[in-house]
Amino acid sequence: MAADVLSDALAMVRLTGALLFRADLVGSWGIASDPRPCQLAPVLPAGTSHVIAFHVVLHGECWFRQGAHDWFRVPAGNAVVLARGDAHQLGDARGRPCVPMAQALGGRSLLDLRRVRIQTGARPAISLLCGFLGCDCRAFEPLFVSLPAVFSVALGERIDALVNYAASEALEDRPGAQSLRVRLTELLFMEALRLHIQSLPQEATGWFAGLRDPLVGRALHILHGAPTRPWSVEALANTVGSSRSSLAARFREVLGEPPMRYLTRLRMQLAARHLHERGWTLDRVADEVGYDSPAAFQRAFKRAFGVPPATWRERVAHGAMRPRA
Repeated sequence: MAADVLSDALAMVRLTGALLFRADLVGSWGIASDPRPCQLAPVLPAGTSHVIAFHVVLHGECWFRQGAHDWFRVPAGNAVVLARGDAHQLGDARGRPCVPMAQALGGRSLLDLRRVRIQTGARPAISLLCGFLGCDCRAFEPLFVSLPAVFSVALGERIDALVNYAASEALEDRPGAQSLRVRLTELLFMEALRLHIQSLPQEATGWFAGLRDPLVGRALHILHGAPTRPWSVEALANTVGSSRSSLAARFREVLGEPPMRYLTRLRMQLAARHLHERGWTLDRVADEVGYDSPAAFQRAFKRAFGVPPATWRERVAHGAMRPRA
C-alpha cells in the first residue's frame, strides 16, 4: 500500500533528464560536487528546477560530507542520496582536501562523461556510480520536503544486478541510451527511498512515516486513489474502518495536519500539474480536482500558492515561480 502511494507521488514528479557515470579513483583524492541545476545545465534540459544526486559505492569505501556536518564512512554496497541536490564532498579519507569536480575532471565535458579514472597513487582503489537526476518537483512538494537533506542506505544483494547493469549501461551510447539512463537512475532512487522508509524508527513522523503507518497509510492510499471525491473526515474514517476522532488524531500526530488539509494540498498539487502541463481552462482544472465552484477552487489555490492560478501559470511559464511546500 505504501509503495502504491509512493509510486503515485513519484509519477507526479516530471523527470527531465539524468547524468549517470562511473568513477574509478586510485590513491588520495577529494572532490567537491555542486549539483545545482545551473551547474549541470549542459546535461539537463532547460527549465529543470531540481536535481537529486546520489553516489553508490561499487568497490572499496569512501568518506562523505555535506555542508557543516561531519564526515561519515560509506562502505561498498551503500548509497548516499542528496534529495535536495546540496553541495557535498567525497574523498578517500576523512577530511581530505577537495577540489571542484570540474577541476578533477581535467576539463572533460559533462556531456561526454561516461567513465572517469583518477589515479594519484597505487591504492586504495574505489569505484563509484554517480547519478544526478533532473526533475520538476513542483507537482508534489511534500515528497521532497519530507526527505532529509542527505541519507545513506545499504542497497543489499537483491539489487546488485540493477546496480551492475546501471554501471555498465552508463558507459554505452547506443540508441536510446539517454532514456535508459533516466529510467535506471529513477529505479535506483526509488529503491533508496523504499529502503529509507523501512529504516525509519517506529516513533518517526512525517509523510514517509505516514506511508508506513497502518491507519494513516490506508487513508493516504484512499485519498491518492480518489482525490476528487467529496470527502469528509467521517466518510474517510468509515472507509478505512476507524472512528473519526482516531483518524483525525493519528493524522495530526504523524503528518502534523488534519486529513482534509492534506487532501486540499494534494488537490492543489494536482491542479498545479494540470495548469502547467495541460494548459486546461480554470473551470476544467477546478472540476478535475474536485471543486464544483471555480471561484472556490481559485480561493483554495491562492491560499496554497499565494497567487491566483492564472498568475501562477504565467509565472511558471517564465520560470519565475515555484509552488509553496
